[in-house]
Amino acid sequence: MLVPWATLDGGALSAHAAEPVTFSTEQAHDRETAGGIIVLWIDPAPEYHAYAHEPGVDTRPTVVSVHDRSGTPLDLPVLYMPGEPLDDPFTPGRIVNAYGPKTPVFVKVPALLAGGDVIVRTSLLLCSDRNCQPVRHDIAVTLPGEGAFAALPDAASRPWRGKLAQAVPGRPVAGAVAPGMTGTPNAGAAGDGAAIGMGVAPTPRDVAPGTGGSLPFPPSTGVDTTATAGNVARGEEEQAQKAVSGIVSVSPGGTSSGVAVSRSVSGAAQESPSWSFAPRYFAPELEVSGLGKALLLGLLAGLILNVMPCVLPVISLKLSGFIATSGAPGDEGVRRRAFREHNLFFAAGILVWFVVLAGILAVAGLAWGQLFQRPGVLFGLTLVVFTLGLSMFGVFSLPVLDLKAGTTGSPRVQAFMTGVVATLLATPCSGPLLGGVLGWAFRQPSSVLALVFAFVGLGMASPYLLMAARPGLVRFFPRPGAWTGVMEQVVGFFLMATSVYLLTILPAALLLPMLVTLLVAAFAAWLWGTWAGPGASSVQRIAVRCVAVALVGMTVAWALSPPADEARWEPFEATAFRGMLGRQPVIVDFTADWCPNCKLLERTTLNAANMARWQKAYGARLVRVDLTRDDPVAQALLHSLGSSSIPVVALFPKGLLRNAPLVLRDLFTADQMDEALERAFGPAGQPLQP
Repeated sequence: MLVPWATLDGGALSAHAAEPVTFSTEQAHDRETAGGIIVLWIDPAPEYHAYAHEPGVDTRPTVVSVHDRSGTPLDLPVLYMPGEPLDDPFTPGRIVNAYGPKTPVFVKVPALLAGGDVIVRTSLLLCSDRNCQPVRHDIAVTLPGEGAFAALPDAASRPWRGKLAQAVPGRPVAGAVAPGMTGTPNAGAAGDGAAIGMGVAPTPRDVAPGTGGSLPFPPSTGVDTTATAGNVARGEEEQAQKAVSGIVSVSPGGTSSGVAVSRSVSGAAQESPSWSFAPRYFAPELEVSGLGKALLLGLLAGLILNVMPCVLPVISLKLSGFIATSGAPGDEGVRRRAFREHNLFFAAGILVWFVVLAGILAVAGLAWGQLFQRPGVLFGLTLVVFTLGLSMFGVFSLPVLDLKAGTTGSPRVQAFMTGVVATLLATPCSGPLLGGVLGWAFRQPSSVLALVFAFVGLGMASPYLLMAARPGLVRFFPRPGAWTGVMEQVVGFFLMATSVYLLTILPAALLLPMLVTLLVAAFAAWLWGTWAGPGASSVQRIAVRCVAVALVGMTVAWALSPPADEARWEPFEATAFRGMLGRQPVIVDFTADWCPNCKLLERTTLNAANMARWQKAYGARLVRVDLTRDDPVAQALLHSLGSSSIPVVALFPKGLLRNAPLVLRDLFTADQMDEALERAFGPAGQPLQP
């Protein structure tokens, strides 16, 4: 895959600036091991600092590793300075450990490596009060020949001996092998991917000045191309990255003689996989292979659902129905008739909901319980259960779901609706036998799915059908009395507890709107019960109830309405980005988790409100390039814009001007961004014409 960022002309093509840090090495004799010590000096520019190996905060640490010429990391002791405490310029009050000018890192080299060549590889994060940039740097070091370590200056006599005593061992490098043993480079094995040509050749900064040499890919890779030293991208995090850059061919004096090449490590893993398995089940006798078995197991599964733990929150609704039945006026015959009707219509509500649910899931392509992943459904259920609880406390009386004893409404409608609501709350639950039944049913036509769901509902409704067939069971329920009011309030607390449970599974963004809606619903219920009771005139009752419903309706509409303006960022993907260039304005933001400047910019200038406003005004696409992990393609895009540090925002106009993006670096204000957008894209609503 070619990445032709070099086609971006204009100012964006200037070579990226030299890194504001220098590296050098020296060697000394280590009498303790009879080997040597490589001292790597890290010298940031005065306005910059590098985060220490143990920075004390969540950021990118300095890591030094030693590799043989094949690129295999060697398991050598690396000792780091603790770092100097520094006030974090981006988070007031936070102290970080940082490396300032001329900071040494010590590598102890055993005598068995004498006469060989090693690569000292450094990975660090440089920051100033304006920007941050990650740096990777390689220095080729030739070790003294066999027995020649003793000829080096003694480490105990060097000026840095005091710093060596303060240095502490660092964390081991992943994949490192002991010196003298063979190992596989972290980049992976042959055949992991194909070579990728990179159109931008960065400055050859990773090989010691004045030295030439070629560091080829390991022979196993099968890659026959060289690359500039500036594009080396292997290191301690290599195994988690998408691609690995090729090593270098550099002639003396630092001139490059190649183009950068990358080898994909796991390109196939970046695509959406399609799975093809032949699963084996632990209990194959419970798996379904035909309609008859599905109906039988579905019936049993529905029955078991009545005692599953996740159905416990709706027990209060079922109890309330029996309370209402026990309060039916008249003799024993009337009570039996009311008991039978309640259970029949309650069971009908269960069956109807299961059939309706089958239709909803078939049409929407959802799985069992997935309906409760819809925030709107959870929101509505929480509101219904909360208002039911208010009703049980006597705040007001619902016209359809009045569950209190002695109600004058239609007991059949109330029993039916109670069955629907109770089953709706219980359907996220699954239980024994249900998994195999549903797994088979969802692969069948809609009519078969509905029939299976009806049998699951029939199983869940069977206890109520049994009680309807045996109305004499009503004698086991006590007659109404003083206890009825207390029981209603207990049921109300159960319903409030169910509301709290539903609040815990709401998305965090809906929690505050939900609480506001419940508060308004409580006020509306109070209005309903206080000013629209039996003593009020019909006009007053209608007016108050309309006001109450309108209050709740408007609050729900506000709570569930999407944000008016919401910036829609797209992750950077090379092919998609190339396709959008020139078709419409594009705003590209380079960021990383380790870049505090970027996070500050995102909280201020590039906040959601501003980005939504600019996106709407200019019809722009928003692309975010995340450099948290090494990504050679994204780094190449950054370098093609003449940058090696971030924050960077690039504005790509529509049309032929797409090759001349306007670039903003470091920290800038919203006013400066407004000016840049108008200069790059033209006045808002009037884009520049090519």
